[in-house]
Amino acid sequence: MQLQQLEYFVAIADAGSLNKAAEKLFLTQPSLSKAIANLEDEIKVKVFTRSKSGVELTEEGKKVYQYARAILDRTELIRRLGTHAAELPGSLSVAFYPIINAGRWVAEYYQQHKDPYVHVHLTECRAMRALETVETGETELAFLMFNQNQEKEIRYALKSKKLELHVLGYDTWYANVGPDHPLADREEVTIHELLDYTFVRMADDYYSTLTFFMKIDNVMLNHFQHVIYANDTAAILSILRGTDAFRFGVKLSERELAEHGIRTIPIQNCDVKITVGWVDRRKESHSPEARDFIRLMEEKCACLRRE
Repeated sequence: MQLQQLEYFVAIADAGSLNKAAEKLFLTQPSLSKAIANLEDEIKVKVFTRSKSGVELTEEGKKVYQYARAILDRTELIRRLGTHAAELPGSLSVAFYPIINAGRWVAEYYQQHKDPYVHVHLTECRAMRALETVETGETELAFLMFNQNQEKEIRYALKSKKLELHVLGYDTWYANVGPDHPLADREEVTIHELLDYTFVRMADDYYSTLTFFMKIDNVMLNHFQHVIYANDTAAILSILRGTDAFRFGVKLSERELAEHGIRTIPIQNCDVKITVGWVDRRKESHSPEARDFIRLMEEKCACLRRE
């Protein structure tokens, strides 16, 4: 596979048309079509479908596009190093399992690195996508949390993707409720009491579906009849503050949630074990920016249970 093939592929995807891409690249359409056909033959994936209005990425093509774009972006940085190395800012790229702490941690990191300036790229995504970003080089690190039902599959993925998990500590689940929730004044709740309320959570990926087979005090999570799915942390905060819904959260986020009026209440007989850690590519050295962020994560997670 040649870098030029990826450049042609990305140009076509961005333009949505072979003709427009050919004009931009100063190539003929047949030569561009042949380059893409060779790429598809090599990777054994059909990346485009043709329509009257142009071309569209297939589902497989969308995945290839993400990887190709990441490769080309980093190639451009390498090309610039020769003549502009002194001008380039440092860079930190990190994927975060959706957790309210992410914003505060990145803000603190920024405050520490305003001079000299560091370009920070934060991606909030579920576990599957977080691992993919590290594997492909889109991010240098990923902050990850997973429970015991997900552990086997997570560790298999880490091994197959040649990634390494660095455990920061262990947490468990608590009930997060807003200030007007009927259970807001409780010091402890039971899972049976929570069954009466709507459960708010992020949309599923493969790993999160494994959680539905987990039991807390003999109650499986798929026993909850009413569920609200939200796409981001801000939406979940608004739902918790304005409704009688609840979510499962970790002790690690208690301080940040309390600032929004949301309580973190222990759940009776909850034996969920949450592994908290960060992931990188195995045997790969870190940038100075990444090393600083790792130290910050270690500091913030010092309160977690150790084993």
